[in-house]
Amino acid sequence: MTRRRHKPKFKKEAARMIIIVGTPVSEVSNLLGIPSGMLYSWKRQYLSELGSWTPAGAPDPNAMAAEIARLRKELAKTQVMNEILKKPVGYFSKVE
Repeated sequence: MTRRRHKPKFKKEAARMIIIVGTPVSEVSNLLGIPSGMLYSWKRQYLSELGSWTPAGAPDPNAMAAEIARLRKELAKTQVMNEILKKPVGYFSKVE
C-alpha cells in the first residue's frame, strides 16, 4: 500500500471544514477517506499556523475555535428546547 501525500491547500481546507464550518471530524473523515487522527493533527497544525500569523492584541485562534464549538453546542441545545416548547402550544391551540 502506497503512502498518499496531500497538498497543504487540501489539508487547510479539510481543517477549515472542521473548525469554521463545524463539520464533525467523523463526517469529514468519511467524506475524504482520511483517518480521523490525521484530521485532528491537520486541525492542530492549522490552528498553530493561524496563531503565528495573528497580530498582537488579536484573539488567539485556539480560543476562538473553542468559543465557536461552545456556541454551536449552546445553539443546538436552544433549538431542542424551542422544539420542546412548541409542542404544548400546538396542543393547547387545538383544544376547544
